[in-house]
Amino acid sequence: MFTCNNLSLLTFTYYLKLFLGISMTIIPLIYFEKLLIKIIKCKEKKEKITINFFKQQTKSFMVIIMVFVLALALHNGLNKKTNVCYNYANSYVLKEYKKVYKMLNKKDLADEIKNNYLENTLIIAVNNPTKSENKELTKVEKLISSAINSEENSKEENKDTLNLQETDYNKQNNVYVENGVFYYPQLINGNWSTYSGTSCPNNPSLEGYNNPYGYNNYFYTRLTAFIKEANANGFTITFSTQGCRTYHTQTYYYNTMTRGRAAYPGYSLHGFGIASDLEFYQSNGYACGYGRNDSNCPSMGWAHQNASRFGLTFPLLNASYKEDWHIEPINKVKY
Repeated sequence: MFTCNNLSLLTFTYYLKLFLGISMTIIPLIYFEKLLIKIIKCKEKKEKITINFFKQQTKSFMVIIMVFVLALALHNGLNKKTNVCYNYANSYVLKEYKKVYKMLNKKDLADEIKNNYLENTLIIAVNNPTKSENKELTKVEKLISSAINSEENSKEENKDTLNLQETDYNKQNNVYVENGVFYYPQLINGNWSTYSGTSCPNNPSLEGYNNPYGYNNYFYTRLTAFIKEANANGFTITFSTQGCRTYHTQTYYYNTMTRGRAAYPGYSLHGFGIASDLEFYQSNGYACGYGRNDSNCPSMGWAHQNASRFGLTFPLLNASYKEDWHIEPINKVKY
């Protein structure tokens, strides 16, 4: 997951990355271009290029090499899988983050809700870095607007049987719920209890879960209500019975799948029981296959259009590795 949900940190990281890039490329190029121009001028004037000429350049050359080496070392040190902020800080991500940040500043929303919208923005922008028009980011912006501009509609929605303002401080898979927000641990290196997949129940039915799979109770309630309504509308959707994915299983996926397909072990929301993978079916009973979209797979189209009514979202619809099946709660915050 992201560790960069802060405008100052994201901005600083972006300009640091830009500075290091310039130090490794533009500055050396400018230096060697000037050196080449000096050599050309000497030849035009028919002056001999002596050893003294190169000695005069030694000091400048050493400075350029030193700057390059230091910048490269710092870049390589920061450009690691664990440093998500440096890895993904770019102009597109920063621009989208700033846009949503400014929008949220004008809205009277709780801080944890704002943080959740911002983190969703980061996830979507990072996983869709090439498209100028990002439909998922547009959805985030619409959700923010509706959260404040459609207050009456929001009140009506909160009266439904889902009780989206549910509160339960009893932790399941180290997740607790407060006012409809799902709180899960911020991963701390070396603190095993903060890693996802390390607290999955051995026997959910005997450990206070309302399902035999290990899903968080409230997430499961939303998920099953979502699927029940889909069925009532003639759409067949099923969910994964892997309610809480263990750390060992996530490690297996990460090591065997193409990079980018599986989250780094310890970070996946599946390990907290607040994410699921769905399967979508055609009216003839066959699963929607390769090349499916919202039009040729109506059950998936319905799911993508209606998930937000159940407090759920598909955050990876426009990821570099698209996951149109991955669903999780809209409101999530690290504690």
